[in-house]
Amino acid sequence: MRSEFAQIAARLLIDGEADDFGAAKRKAAMQLGLHDQRAFPDNLDIQAAIIDHQRLFEGPEIALRTRRLRQAALDAMRFFAEFEPRLVGPVLHGTPFAHTAVTLHLFSDEPERVVRTLLQHRIPYRLDEQIRRAGRRDSEAYPVLETAMGEVEFELVVMPCVRLQNAPLSPLDGAPYRRLDAAALTALLASPAAGDVYPSLVRE
Repeated sequence: MRSEFAQIAARLLIDGEADDFGAAKRKAAMQLGLHDQRAFPDNLDIQAAIIDHQRLFEGPEIALRTRRLRQAALDAMRFFAEFEPRLVGPVLHGTPFAHTAVTLHLFSDEPERVVRTLLQHRIPYRLDEQIRRAGRRDSEAYPVLETAMGEVEFELVVMPCVRLQNAPLSPLDGAPYRRLDAAALTALLASPAAGDVYPSLVRE
């Protein structure tokens, strides 16, 4: 049942019928008639089901999409170099869906600087907010600038500079975010693993 639950939740996310792991779990539980949250798979179980599904049904397509979005991320990171950008999320993980935006963490104690950069280059954006845990008990809210560059959607999460060295906790596993800087992403794109799943996420 746990495996079936993870597979259903994974498909909900892949098909865009759920926006995050929590929503996918709730919808999967309704489909299965489950109410005991102790029986729910964790986020990494669902992530593993996503990887299995993409490997089985998308094959070369997911690798091409991952390479394309990682390259778009690198181009944007060079554009936002003054904010020391880091790539996070599904594009880093190697599990982007057809509707996935590239998520970058940008660092500035004055978020308005990022806004001014967009305005100076006439790049339209929409302002949102993201709340992430910064420790066991503490949470922080960060502005999110949703925009597009070419045909690629971006989420620019602007964090204070202290979070460059002390990453907030990822909703995927509750550990500090996995992140890549531009140099590491350049090396990844030049390697045979340019379109692969990020190694630390693979469960053999």
